[in-house]
Formats: sequence, C-alpha cells, structure tokens
Amino acid sequence: MAAAQEDLARAQLAAANSDSNRTRVQLSKYEIRAPFTGMVIDKAAQPGEIISPLSAGGGFTRTGICTLVDMDSLEIEVDVNEAYIGRVSPGQKVEAILDAYPDTVLPAHVIATIPTASRDKATVRVRIAFESRDARILPEMGVKVTFLDKKI
Repeated sequence: MAAAQEDLARAQLAAANSDSNRTRVQLSKYEIRAPFTGMVIDKAAQPGEIISPLSAGGGFTRTGICTLVDMDSLEIEVDVNEAYIGRVSPGQKVEAILDAYPDTVLPAHVIATIPTASRDKATVRVRIAFESRDARILPEMGVKVTFLDKKI
C-alpha cells in the first residue's frame, strides 16, 4: 500500500512539473523582448487592444506596443541651410546647449550629413552625437548647436 502511494505521489509530482513547464512556455509567448536595453517613453497600446505587425484598419488594432529609446545612443538632428552645408564635415566638433540647461555646454561631433535636401525649407539634415552620456539629456529636447572647426 505504501509503495503504491509513493508511486502515486511521484506521478503527481511529475504531472505538476510538466504543468509548470507548459505554463512557463505559454507565458514566454506573451513576454515582450527588445533587441537592445532601453527606456519606454511612450505606451501606445492598452490592455485588450489587438497588436498587429502590419497596419490594419480598425480602431482597436495597434502596430506597436510602446516606444523604446536607447538612452546611450541619443543624437541631435539639425537642419542646416543648404548654402552653408559645405562648411559641415563628419567628425567636426560641435557645442550643444539644451534649451532646458542654457548654462551647460555639451561637447559633440558631426556623425553624418544626410544625403538629401528639403525643398520646402532649403535645408540639409545633419546628425550629431554627444561626446559623453549625460543624464539630463532626454529624447525630443530642444537644443541649439554651434559648429566649431568651420563655423557656420
């Protein structure tokens, strides 16, 4: 009788372990993973809404769950008048001043000039990287830049 109860207990333990593993696998299907570490700055979907990788018509279908930002790779994008774009070059030193902190100058440099111009504004977009990470820098902040080596 004791041996039968022991066998029953072992079988119940094996079944419980199997249920636990099945539940763990099922839960992993609902886990959201990103290809990089970042901070969520905007939540686009609410509980109960349908998420789709493709744009679909309808009021409750979303194409994204949230906006995730890699805070270590924040950049500045500025529009430079196309008459002055010849004075900007990759690697050129830049001083950046955030509107929120007008007394702080942040060193930066030009990453690249985007090879297209805006007809409406007669400008060319330039990408600028900060030399070091500063916790005060947040996405979508206003910033003024000064190009140093070849002043614009």
